[in-house]
Amino acid sequence: MTTSKDTMSSNKKESHLPLEREVVLSPEKELLLKQAWVYLLQLWGVSVNGDIVFKDAHHGDIDGLSTQMSALSTGSSEPKKKKTSLFGRLTGSDHHDTSKHATHETEHHTRHTQIPYVKDGVHPEFTKLELDSKATYKEFWESLRLEPADPNILRFLKARKWHMDKTIHMIAKDMSWRTKSGYDINSILDGGEYEFVKTKKKGVIKNLELQKAIVAGKDKDGKPYILARPKLHYSSDQTEEEIEKYALLVIEQAKLFLRPPEIAQCSIVFDLGGFSMSNMDYGPVKFLITCFEAHYPECLAHLFIHKAPWIFTPIWNIVKNWLDPTVATKITFTKNVEELARYIDIKQIPTYLGGELDLDMEHYEMPDGSKDELLRDEETRDKLLKEREQLIQNFLKLTAEWIESDDNEKQSISIRNKRALASEKITQNYIQIDPYIRSRSAYDISGALVLQ
Repeated sequence: MTTSKDTMSSNKKESHLPLEREVVLSPEKELLLKQAWVYLLQLWGVSVNGDIVFKDAHHGDIDGLSTQMSALSTGSSEPKKKKTSLFGRLTGSDHHDTSKHATHETEHHTRHTQIPYVKDGVHPEFTKLELDSKATYKEFWESLRLEPADPNILRFLKARKWHMDKTIHMIAKDMSWRTKSGYDINSILDGGEYEFVKTKKKGVIKNLELQKAIVAGKDKDGKPYILARPKLHYSSDQTEEEIEKYALLVIEQAKLFLRPPEIAQCSIVFDLGGFSMSNMDYGPVKFLITCFEAHYPECLAHLFIHKAPWIFTPIWNIVKNWLDPTVATKITFTKNVEELARYIDIKQIPTYLGGELDLDMEHYEMPDGSKDELLRDEETRDKLLKEREQLIQNFLKLTAEWIESDDNEKQSISIRNKRALASEKITQNYIQIDPYIRSRSAYDISGALVLQ
């Protein structure tokens, strides 16, 4: 496994953090980010007056701010709603809803209106799914890890082309999936490979040993890429649950290599060399598409389909119809190492594909828990978690002040800088907590992954 230290941001002095890590937005996009935060704060019971950021939103007017931003966004139009029914079983979107807001999505999306803002009210998209505010709060902050809160929300805004209600709908659906689907994604990442060994999940263990999908290197933009080898996949080797949990472990571990906002996406290389029809399994393909479209929006930079055999053509004709148009634009077919090297430096391409990156793809050393001694230090863990909660509460307080701030430029800059520093402190706190809550993965043990 290759060392990825050079893809990581080096530690910065605290006084410089707000300027270097803060997301720079246009006034229009910052306003929409503030609106999204209002709805989250009100879901979590945090006091905030959102009147100032909603004063120009024309309820029922298609020419409102969100619609203007949608029109200015690049890319294809909003994806067809057919994908909800297609992937309903995988995403939990068939959850029975008996609330009075059950028809809300169809009504307001059909009319292209914006839901009126109600001070201290919870957005109908959250109430419709009967989300538990405490559970969503816990899941949101635990899942961020190294990702600051603003870039996380901005991914959903961008995916829904800055349409506020569609963004909140998407966030709500993701929160429902994360808190109700039974995957317990944070536990999958924290438990790591060793947890699957302890619980004797043979299908996951086999996928790990085969190194069916690994974070291999980085592309020319400095983004990490996942190398997947479908030729190693046989549906009989694992259950549906096992392949999905394995996929989530791979995705979540790959996210630890990101450094938002500078490095906020990863790429995937599907090496189809040696692929045959016996390797084809549509279930995992649908699951991955759903994950990247609905739950990890804007996390995928490029998807390279490398050395596809002729038998892949009819498969592709089916799969491409499942893709969101925006995701489809990120797919590139490469036939040989020369074509792949246009996007990934030859030094970052494995030798078995014709590159110069020396990866041992035949032998895998399974983590055995021997590096997890800090997991037993509950006193330090609890101390850091308490500090984290205090940092989060301070950030939310500053977020409310940022939302409520007037147009006084000096005051706004001061609050923005304080808030950016508070956000970075939360990220740095996670780096401290990480070895006390997350089992050491093969990437940690090899030195390929260093949080900093």
